[in-house]
Amino acid sequence: MQELPDNPSWLLRQAARAFDKKHYRRASCLCWTELRRNPNDYFVLCLYANSLYRLGGRYNDHKAASLYKQAIEINPSLPLAHAGLGIIHYSNALRIHQEYPSSIFPGGSWVMFADESDAEEPSNLMRKGFADYECGNRKVAIKELEKAANLASDIADKVELLLMATEIHCIINNEDGIKAYKEILHMAPDCIPAHFHLAGCYAATYYLHKQSPPTSYYGEHFTGNDKLALKEYKFIKRNAPELATDLESVLARFNISVR
Repeated sequence: MQELPDNPSWLLRQAARAFDKKHYRRASCLCWTELRRNPNDYFVLCLYANSLYRLGGRYNDHKAASLYKQAIEINPSLPLAHAGLGIIHYSNALRIHQEYPSSIFPGGSWVMFADESDAEEPSNLMRKGFADYECGNRKVAIKELEKAANLASDIADKVELLLMATEIHCIINNEDGIKAYKEILHMAPDCIPAHFHLAGCYAATYYLHKQSPPTSYYGEHFTGNDKLALKEYKFIKRNAPELATDLESVLARFNISVR
């Protein structure tokens, strides 16, 4: 979603060219120079932030997040900065989730997210929780990715951003993930990743409720998710047969057979 204004400066054009060639350090240096002249240029801020993010590292992530926040203050109605900030928190949230499984660390990744700040009411305290310190706040990721999707004009961009947000939804609450995938499919009925992952969500919910039979109406609403998972599997087998074997393996982990 990297964009340029209608009449970019020579330095911004050179920075964009360096970025396209994956010369991220050069791109960041050019953007830094341009910001000395135009400190409130939305597009320079976003390209500078994206270049730093691509360079990697906690310091660069924090600097990039700060630049994106500055760009959002300048123009909150453009999707680019929202998407960039959301992607930083999305990628780090996934990393934290994968690096701290419960089999290794007591409590698993949930402990690492326990004190993440609220995206709607961020803490004014200097002390940050682990997820915030790592720029991996799940709530910020969802908020900014969904905001960017709402502002994006291209349907493919909307779907891509919402798929990332929904992946984080599933980490927090699988049933929220199901709702989010359904919303994506309402927008893009043939979205293969949404059908694939929705099958996995149905299977996981079915397995959990089978292990602990629901006693409430809310829980009973989700009984029979094995049938819904198999329905999504049939869609994948028909429309993306190269993924069918992978989905069979996912369903098998939750004791759902496609035979």
